[in-house]
Amino acid sequence: MGRITLFLFLFLCTLNGCTVVSAVGGGMVDGALYLFKSEKESLLIPMRKVLVATQQTLEASRLQANLIEPVEDGYILEFSNRKLDGSIHLIGETPKLTTVAARVHKGMGREKSVEKALFKGIRERAEKVGDNAHFDFSRYHNIRSKPRVNAEKVGWYIPGSKLHVFPTQEKGWLRVKMPSGKQAFLKGDIVR
Repeated sequence: MGRITLFLFLFLCTLNGCTVVSAVGGGMVDGALYLFKSEKESLLIPMRKVLVATQQTLEASRLQANLIEPVEDGYILEFSNRKLDGSIHLIGETPKLTTVAARVHKGMGREKSVEKALFKGIRERAEKVGDNAHFDFSRYHNIRSKPRVNAEKVGWYIPGSKLHVFPTQEKGWLRVKMPSGKQAFLKGDIVR
């Protein structure tokens, strides 16, 4: 017999003094958490080499990092094509240890097999990355902290990529939600 778990959430209504109890099946909660959880793998390889290997692996898979955000512990790369979308978080644990966290979706479902293929490709390529290799930013444009060309650079994007952007009051600038949840700005127009 399957495992049945109920989570109870209590909501206190201050206006009427009532208590509402809501039950959600444990399997439903487990399924929702699975969709948002990233799979992880740690590599005894420096961050720079793993970043290069991640770009190579995405390109070999006919994907590209549409948006890259440097974060306190490493980088977050968002990617997509017509069928898949996802993110890869590279976490620098030590100067020589990098954890790769990946999450790939196809519609509303997780694509674990694609995640495994990405991990395998990153691991194999990272072991072969030369000491002088670097991430190729030549196709990327800057994302800024404010809608000004001299504002702090907070990330990069490839023009023409599928991004979640919003219009701003500043002509020629769009607001973008970064993978970390922060708001930033890029020069461009909305193309449908």
